[in-house]
Amino acid sequence: MNNQPEARVRFTRQEEPRSAQILQRDERTFRVHTSAYTDERVFREEMDKVFAKTWVYVGHASEIPKAGDFKTSHIGLQPVVVSRGEDDTIHVFVNRCVHRGAVLTRDARGNATEFNCPYHGWVYGIDGRLIAVSERREPGGYSENFRQPEGLFRLPRVATYRGFIFASFNADAPGLEAFLGRARSVIDRKLNLAPGGEIVLRSRPFVVRYQGNWKFQAENIVDAYHFLHTHKGFVNLQARFGDTTGDFGVHKGGSVKEMRKLRFQGATWSCAHGHGMLENPSSHPETYLEGEFSSFYEGIRRTHGDEEFAWLVGKGAVSIFPNVGMIHQQIRTWRPIAPDVTEVTIYPYELKDAPDAYNEGMLRSQERFYGPAGHGAADDVDIFSRNQQGLLGSAVDWLILERGLDTDELVDGDWRGLPASEAPQRALWRAWARLMCEEQT
Repeated sequence: MNNQPEARVRFTRQEEPRSAQILQRDERTFRVHTSAYTDERVFREEMDKVFAKTWVYVGHASEIPKAGDFKTSHIGLQPVVVSRGEDDTIHVFVNRCVHRGAVLTRDARGNATEFNCPYHGWVYGIDGRLIAVSERREPGGYSENFRQPEGLFRLPRVATYRGFIFASFNADAPGLEAFLGRARSVIDRKLNLAPGGEIVLRSRPFVVRYQGNWKFQAENIVDAYHFLHTHKGFVNLQARFGDTTGDFGVHKGGSVKEMRKLRFQGATWSCAHGHGMLENPSSHPETYLEGEFSSFYEGIRRTHGDEEFAWLVGKGAVSIFPNVGMIHQQIRTWRPIAPDVTEVTIYPYELKDAPDAYNEGMLRSQERFYGPAGHGAADDVDIFSRNQQGLLGSAVDWLILERGLDTDELVDGDWRGLPASEAPQRALWRAWARLMCEEQT
């Protein structure tokens, strides 16, 4: 049973929508106020108290493999550059000239020896250090007493876990592995499906914006409850044609009854630092040892053993608070732009040293469900915009996140839920409340 002693805080329409008043929580109640998704003041507070205070995913090491490689990313509303220095060190710095504020580069990825500001020509190294101030001694230039900045604002914390690059503006953020906690198991199992335990981001990402709050995507990637309803058209397609249309086994076909049975297996997790998880080991892992890729799977089974092999070929997904998730063979990020505008980027990845045909088949499955002509992404984007549209009304205050609340069990500091519990969604809100309300608690 769920016995966490959490106070219930009421929100009245006459009060300001302060973060401490947005959640109703006790052992039988878990509700979120509409303003958490719609209010501009709450959104701005999130940028300061969530995205500026915790670890945020900014890229993968395979995107910057060589010295001088860089990519652009965001931490909340802050544009940043992720670069690899000559000594192989990964740097993350704010993508803004310290002189008059211009963004230094708009390229998604590239290789450079320096960054030259297009406004007044100030020059920065690949690590963000200020190398030169243009026309410094010309008439009307800078005096001998000019206090020259050291360089671009460099984030005080940068760390990687198995190639996943995270950064934080908070010098006192906990260690990355401690922050990831149980969520590491999803990363580990997805990467351990590769013979050498590595993945590579090689394909161009798919980028889409939707008219809705960023938390809808963070909640949805680990929402086992919605699939048979939101994606009803795709479910009917699968029931009729199975994998013959190119699914490559990512979404198992069969009747709706069979799909329901498959999806309501395994467990959900609400992790201590805000991460939500779905996990479902394969009930018939031996079937993977047959067919075209039998030798590939047999090598994985020999390396990791029978029990772990069932997990590796099973279904797992994770939403790592606040901005990145993994599902199937993709890394997915979401970037808040406004309370009602979010940008989602989907990065299909390859398993390093896996058969080319396997990686190609998985890429085709991504296109089938998530790409611009896919079945799934359009459904989700439509739902997010419907959610935001519904929240514009003022007749109803609260959203209900209580599914499975009475059956969640505390295990080593994390809450374990039944297969279609909303435990993963509650994880986000518990972490959100700690960060947003820390000054009041």
